[in-house]
Amino acid sequence: MIITVIGPGAIGCLLAAYLTRAGEEVSLLDYRPKRATLLQDRGIAVTGEREAFHTPIKATAYLTEISSTDIFILCVKASDTAVVAAKLRDAIPPESHLLTLQNGLGNIEKLSEFFGGNRIFAGATSHGATLLEVGRVRHAGYGEIWLGQAKGTNSSQAGGAILQNLATTMNRAGLQAQVVDDIQPILWSKLVVNVGINALTAILGVPNGELLNIPTCQSVLDGAVAEAVQVANGCGIQLQLPEEIERVRAVCNSTAANISSMLQDVKRQKKTEIDQINGAVVRMAASLGMASPVNEVLTALVRGLEAGYNVEGEKP
Repeated sequence: MIITVIGPGAIGCLLAAYLTRAGEEVSLLDYRPKRATLLQDRGIAVTGEREAFHTPIKATAYLTEISSTDIFILCVKASDTAVVAAKLRDAIPPESHLLTLQNGLGNIEKLSEFFGGNRIFAGATSHGATLLEVGRVRHAGYGEIWLGQAKGTNSSQAGGAILQNLATTMNRAGLQAQVVDDIQPILWSKLVVNVGINALTAILGVPNGELLNIPTCQSVLDGAVAEAVQVANGCGIQLQLPEEIERVRAVCNSTAANISSMLQDVKRQKKTEIDQINGAVVRMAASLGMASPVNEVLTALVRGLEAGYNVEGEKP
């Protein structure tokens, strides 16, 4: 299978490394030419509790250097989805499919505007990864990947076959993937996990597991999760609050040493995905006539952190 991973962040590098090591034809697309050259020269090193390995990687900043691709896996920030889609639209073959493995809400809809819904797949992962530096990733939590055809689009046998092939490929690489009939509840459940963990870890500057060791965090975490579950239910996605709170705490435990993607962004003074995670809950709650005071405060606090970045801008 010919795969292009877009975005050399923690998850993008993790996927590219595992798939390349398994013998797949993989390219890693980066929008920064200098960083792409560095990745090409040094490859990707993965460390984790179970194993450590290094693999060369084909990295480039130019689509013209990538051979015909079966599937593009988007691992960029949700705020960059439209920019990436605009660059891809006229440059990729019509038979190629796109899988969003991103955080937050709205990625499926945004990609569908550019490519039509029948080419879009959606996925979620519980793997935890921390980007230590360019091409250096810590596999901080071993999890799963769920894949599905986007809700509201034209599901097809061909699309299902491609997804099953991708899941088989990921399983062969050791990433534990499966195809599900309805991806939407899983996407919402992943959103709920991010709502409960990311903003709090970014604000407090702690790894995921520490949230369970700070008593005052419990009510905030539970409140944020409760609001997100209420919004999900209002959108027709049936989630159970006790199960979702337990899931969030289980993720905190299983990825205890992991630095959340939002905290990684804050440490590097980069724009976070707060508007696509907690901020999305706030917007959707308002559209449903619901209150979301906990997520409003968390969103405001993370935006405050962003506003306090040094004037020289985001770090590489």
